[in-house]
Amino acid sequence: MAPISAIVYYDGDYTGDDCGENFESPNFVLLKFIARTTFEALISKIIRLVPSSNTKTLNTLYYRFQTSMVPVSYATMTIQSQEDVEAMVDTHRGNGADMCELYADFQLRSSSRSSYQDFPPSLSTPSFQQFEHGSSSTQPPRQSSANFRDMQIGQSSANLSMGRHSCAAAFDLNIQPYDNRHGFSGHTTFESDPTLTLGHEGYSSPEEPIQELGPDGSEIGLFTTPLDANADVDSDSTTDEDNAEQDQPRTSTWEQHHASTSRGHQPYEPPSHMYNVDMVAFDVPEFPEMPNLGFNASYVGLDDSELWIGMQFETIDQAKSAIKLYNIRKSVHSKVTRSTSEKYVCECTQRKEQGCNWKVRVSKKKRKQNIWELSVYNGPHTCCAVGHRQDHPNLDSTIISQTVQPIVQASPKVTVSTLMAHVKSVYQYEPEYKKTWRAKDKALKKLHGDWDASYNELPGWINIMQKYNPGTIAVLETKPYYKNDRVVADVRQFHRLFWTFPQCIHAFKNCKPIIQIDGTFLFGRYRHVLLLAVIQDGNRKTIPVAFALVPREDTDSCKFFLQNLRKHFFRHNTVCLISDRGSGFLSAIESLGSRFCSPKVEHRYCLRHIASNYHGRYKKDYERKLILRMGYELVPNKFEEMLHELNERNSDGYNYIAGIPKEKWTNAYDGGFRYGHMTTNLAEAINSSLKGIRNLPISAIVKATYFRLGKLFATLGKESFTLKDVGHIFHPRIQNEIQAIVVKSNGLYVLPMSRSDTIFRVSEIPRPLQGYDPTSYRVNLEDKWCDCGYFQALKSPCQHAIAACSNSRRDYKNLVDPVYFLHSVCKVYEMEFPAIGSETEWHGNQTWPTILPDPEIRRNKSGRPTSTRIHNAMDMPQRERTGQPKLCGHCRRAGHIITNCPSRRQH
Repeated sequence: MAPISAIVYYDGDYTGDDCGENFESPNFVLLKFIARTTFEALISKIIRLVPSSNTKTLNTLYYRFQTSMVPVSYATMTIQSQEDVEAMVDTHRGNGADMCELYADFQLRSSSRSSYQDFPPSLSTPSFQQFEHGSSSTQPPRQSSANFRDMQIGQSSANLSMGRHSCAAAFDLNIQPYDNRHGFSGHTTFESDPTLTLGHEGYSSPEEPIQELGPDGSEIGLFTTPLDANADVDSDSTTDEDNAEQDQPRTSTWEQHHASTSRGHQPYEPPSHMYNVDMVAFDVPEFPEMPNLGFNASYVGLDDSELWIGMQFETIDQAKSAIKLYNIRKSVHSKVTRSTSEKYVCECTQRKEQGCNWKVRVSKKKRKQNIWELSVYNGPHTCCAVGHRQDHPNLDSTIISQTVQPIVQASPKVTVSTLMAHVKSVYQYEPEYKKTWRAKDKALKKLHGDWDASYNELPGWINIMQKYNPGTIAVLETKPYYKNDRVVADVRQFHRLFWTFPQCIHAFKNCKPIIQIDGTFLFGRYRHVLLLAVIQDGNRKTIPVAFALVPREDTDSCKFFLQNLRKHFFRHNTVCLISDRGSGFLSAIESLGSRFCSPKVEHRYCLRHIASNYHGRYKKDYERKLILRMGYELVPNKFEEMLHELNERNSDGYNYIAGIPKEKWTNAYDGGFRYGHMTTNLAEAINSSLKGIRNLPISAIVKATYFRLGKLFATLGKESFTLKDVGHIFHPRIQNEIQAIVVKSNGLYVLPMSRSDTIFRVSEIPRPLQGYDPTSYRVNLEDKWCDCGYFQALKSPCQHAIAACSNSRRDYKNLVDPVYFLHSVCKVYEMEFPAIGSETEWHGNQTWPTILPDPEIRRNKSGRPTSTRIHNAMDMPQRERTGQPKLCGHCRRAGHIITNCPSRRQH
């Protein structure tokens, strides 16, 4: 997580105006802190950064944030505790501001030695009293760089001893890794008793000794031995002897001096030039080779790939990614020389060949809440790139997965080639296809979980769906799990799953009484088949209503799916079931017997599959098209004429088609059960739309069906209810189609043939100039029947029926099937899917046996699964559907093919 940048104003005015609170001060300092910083660490950083803070006392710290954009207004809050710091961090992230604005209210210390009771009352607040180092009734309080962890507040005054500076590093690693102009480069070390008490009346600690800058830039006390500016005080190489020695109390030089002054000697009074601060010197970077943080809070020469000492990371993975990105941006290579649970060290690959001493060490700081910190950095690289490669060794699948994860999350079916192009545009390197494929696999795993673990998540997710959406149907079947031919206790093997939702069951009651079923393969790590049932509302919107995950599309799996489907959906008088002629569904329906026979169930075949199977047998494209026309034909006489033509062309093909019952695949003999649906295109369309989730773990597939259906019901329901509220009877698309038929009914001659005005003879007007022969049709309004076949096939009046209604003064809308009316469409979506809470609620205490996948259906570990169906004769080319001629593959012109292309021979 990136650190937070802050600007701290001081020695100014804290005022209020029409825009809210305002900070007015020409003096400010810049700092950076992590989101998990403590209140004590934040105050210590501010005190160390503010110049001449040893003569001041921090009174109050304010935080200002913007509350509105129009009009612009601000509000402030006082930072007095750890809870205030956390609230400030949350508010800053919510506002999205670039920098966090703070105002530190300092107060000059009294020249006389006064007690705490002489200071403003706010100083008595424990939060800030902790940072008035060494205040007493005899001397003014002094500034110290000691961290609050080195002090113990509230101990007995009998154990009082003098305070000390903490052994700080040569420059502040946490605050300002680029520049350290706002504070001294070193600190003097003093030792103290660990039972130091602050803020207790009647006791005081001596003044802090005056310090100055030494010749090497480090801060030197006048009575102490200076600390080496290059000393790595936070180094990980500290031995146990050093730690033991540091734990022993020592008498400092400063304490020896204080002992001498207590015997009658006067303290040294330094001249003014020793404590006057040269403000111009602050503008000179202490470490010019490091990126410089300008005084106007602008980053100079710093990008996302830079590294510096003190850089902090929450996890080791973030540290690894930062180092790899640095090498990729700089076009250099590195290798890992040490990787443990405490340290991570990288060196340049050209260390021996070219003598490049680039080195990075990241260490885990237990005293800083297990933050990983960059403690050693020998850079930059001094080596030269050896040749140019299209790929970078540090650009591994982990880095690529982090880059492409937003794309994969938005579109899981994105191709690997697209991801490769995106990575090249970001890093200017072209990764290998296999590496990018693994990166996409890692991104999917991070977004949706592991494939094997997803099986065990199914019962938990089913419980959540049934909790938030009562009535959810889920049938999960498992088998015993064997290992070394022995049954493993408390472990089950996933077999198959059927699920549906009460919203889908209710929707089917108001839709067309047809269900299309089909199966599709999954592209994941295991060879599962997804069986699904699809319905259509009166507005011709497709809705998937039932799902099943089975190992294969065989008789047993199809029987499992059909039994559950009939139990929850087949409650109408008659349901038309449309499927292909696959052996799985045919044998399953046959084995179920009377439960899937007329009059409860009318089973129909997909015309597209019949034509495809015929073409696979006889390879006759014209005959395939003839069979398609025969299936769509509404008039039995014309169907018989085409069947006779097929017999003359191919007697074997005629025998094959004649062996299929006519009512199973034709409109002419259907009886009006299909509503004009001749294929399983609805299910095929759903398969195409689900292609984006077919390569996900099975628990993610189940979740996707819930959320996609929830969005579908909300979108279509909102559209339908809006149209109904404005007065529409039909959906505009249905209304336009009916209106076009009404226009065609004008000019027809109607002859009533019954006293009840239910039977008519409707004739078309002769048009001899147009070469159109008139035709007469019989119409029965009571039975909703016409010789043209349109009325009984689509359950909507044809032009002849509408003409008969006009003659008998009837409203043709009464002859339209109720499913087409908008009020029926609204009933389809009146039940909404409830929202489900955070994912943390999904993973409760496991009360079910561990569920593992079937190892027999696992795909080969080598290679990648095929994600595109191989097209066959069933897939009609677009040029055939649109009537376009075939084009040459070389010149893209019609009339010839590539083998005899004139331009190719000329070339």
